[in-house]
Amino acid sequence: MSSGLNKILFPLLLYFTINYSRSLSITLNASMHSVNMKHILKWSLLQASCSMANYSVQFQGEYELYNLNATWVDAYDCQEIIENWCDLTHDLASNSDYSIRIETNCDGQKSWAQLPATFNRKDTVLLVPKMIINVEGDPVQVGFSTTLSDVTVNLKVWQEGDEQNALIYVIRDYPYNFSIAAQRGKEKMCFKAEALVEAANKSCSTDTQCVIIPKQIPDFMRPLMMGISVVIAVTVAFILGWLAKHFGPKIKQTFCQRETIPNVLFDDWPTRTPILFTDVSLEPTDPLLLLLPAEHQCTVEFRGNQLNEVECRT
Repeated sequence: MSSGLNKILFPLLLYFTINYSRSLSITLNASMHSVNMKHILKWSLLQASCSMANYSVQFQGEYELYNLNATWVDAYDCQEIIENWCDLTHDLASNSDYSIRIETNCDGQKSWAQLPATFNRKDTVLLVPKMIINVEGDPVQVGFSTTLSDVTVNLKVWQEGDEQNALIYVIRDYPYNFSIAAQRGKEKMCFKAEALVEAANKSCSTDTQCVIIPKQIPDFMRPLMMGISVVIAVTVAFILGWLAKHFGPKIKQTFCQRETIPNVLFDDWPTRTPILFTDVSLEPTDPLLLLLPAEHQCTVEFRGNQLNEVECRT
């Protein structure tokens, strides 16, 4: 009887052993990527041959570990997903050490893979904000470009060579722009900013930028400067016109000189006697007698179609 029982139990034990070993062999190479307080969990896709696979993420903080009997909490947006990443920014909302694990479901067979180490949002990497200084307007505009949504910017401003008397301005509201009535002149003004994330108690600083803030023309001077510019433009146009009128012919003669006819043209000219043309017309003229009263008698002579001579006698 025992031999028959062994024949039944052995295949079942072998089946569960093979499947359990298969579930333990699954590795996802999970890792956490946290930049500027945005926490993204990533893992490699399941290598096993599955017709259908999905993933679910759970986390456990110190509160769940010590006060809720080591309860695991489902990540709200990362249940039965097919992607290999999960945004845990809103789930990991305290400065606690979190354990994170991923459940894989391969054709109904489930297994777990856990992040090798705990994660704390204080480990996030802060990128230095880009500081932009605009000195064209009045006052000077200083802006910061960053993806941080909750940050305090401490802006430090001083005149070059006088950092010990620097002024510090605190900027708390997005979009993190600030206006400064800086002194304009030849001296450079220097700017440096520190971005502080109070939630993670971390900070980063920009490089120092020193710029010259040029003086601006007062508003009441702008119409005067515009009028002067117009007068200068009209004067220049008048002078150019006068020069073109008086010196244009000389300039034309300078660049457009008359050249003498080469002698070779005279040598090839025909030597026969030239024909001289005169005003003598070869056309015949016909006199025309006009009948006028008895005391007047005139003779009109035409040459071709033109009147040539009129002679009257009494």
